[in-house]
Parts: sequence; C-alpha cells; structure tokens
Amino acid sequence: MKLKPRLSGVASLVPSGSVVADIGTDHAYLPVHLVKEKSCPRVIAVEKSPGNCRMAMETVNLFNLNHQVEVRCGDGLLALQEADGVDVVVIAGLGGKTICRMLIAAGDRIRGYKRMVLQPMGDLPLVRRWLVAHGFCFPEEKLVKEKEHFYEIIAVEKGRQEVVEPLFLELGPTLLKKKDPLLVPWLEHKLKLYEKVIGGLLRSRDASDDPRRRYFLNRYERLKGVLEDVCRGK
Repeated sequence: MKLKPRLSGVASLVPSGSVVADIGTDHAYLPVHLVKEKSCPRVIAVEKSPGNCRMAMETVNLFNLNHQVEVRCGDGLLALQEADGVDVVVIAGLGGKTICRMLIAAGDRIRGYKRMVLQPMGDLPLVRRWLVAHGFCFPEEKLVKEKEHFYEIIAVEKGRQEVVEPLFLELGPTLLKKKDPLLVPWLEHKLKLYEKVIGGLLRSRDASDDPRRRYFLNRYERLKGVLEDVCRGK
C-alpha cells in the first residue's frame, strides 16, 4: 500500500520485523503497510470508538490481513497488554497534549517498548520536554512535507537526551544535529509564521508594551540565528 508522505515518514522510523501497536489507527492504512512492506509479523490497530474500529476493520478485510492485523477497540495505550509482545508503539496524527496524556496514563509500561514513533499535530515542544524529563531520547527525527504542511516525526527510546538550549526542544535536537534535508525550508517556513504573528501584534494598540510582541520578537531573532548557523554549516 502506498502511503501519503506523512504516514510514509512515520513508517520509515519503524524498524522492520517489529511487533507494532498503532494507536489512533484511523483507516488502518499504516498497519497494512507495515505488514506488507516492512515485514512486521503482527500489528495491533487501536481505535477508541466502535465506528472507527469498523472503518479500520474494513481496510484490514480488504487486504485479507486479519491473521496479522488485529483491530482493537480501547483507550490508547491502555488497550495493550504485556502479553501482546509489542516492540514499537506508533502514535501519529493526534495533538501533543493528547499524546502526553496517553503517555502519563500508561505509566511505567511505556518503558517496556523498544521504541515509540510519535507524530504530534501540535505542541511538539511540550511532548519533547515531557519525554526528556522522563528519561527518553530521540535517536531519529524526521521532517516530512505533504502539500503545504510540514510534519515532525520523532523516534523515542529510553536514554539521556542532550539539549544544548531550550529552543532546540522546539526545533528538534536531532533534526538540527543530523541536518534533515528539509531543515532549511522548514526553518524559513517557521520564520514566516513568526513574521505574521509579529505583524499582527504590531497593528494592535499599545504594541510596543505588549509582552507577547517582545516574546515573539525574541524567538524570531533566535530562530533566525539558528537558520544562519545551519546555512553556514555549523
């Protein structure tokens, strides 16, 4: 099954041959791809609502993969059991706060997985901060562009993550270190977003005294410095 760039990027960080749980599987396209293209012997596709579970089951039946893909109704990581033997957990397409709540609810069981592949739809700095504070590192991070949108995908494993400065938790320490191919256009895109926000604040009353304006100007200048360093090969 050919995936769109976002899910293809997620799949690229799943080691071949892993037993995988895809939390919030939606149509179960990723589990089908992992079985057919990455030799994953078993994938548990988790959805919370019965309607979404039926939708996922339709895809699994279409590809005749019931013997390898199990659709399971349940609440996030709480739907999994130790006996499932899951190596890799994928949580893609959910908000960053929702992902953090799932990780917190799962407790120590998340330390039993070899890897988690996370693709938050927002609040990714929050997710990174939580993971670093709880003893996880990011051996791989990946940028993907689908149409006009950039998506950040992180592979998470147990270990100590070195963070030179807090801004890198927003930008992705491994993205910066390994110079992702999309790093420069992504940083340029983020700068344009900051420019729009700052422009809007400048048009408001008492803009010079607005702490939000000072905050965004500071972030903008620091981000601009990071882009300059990347372009100089630092």
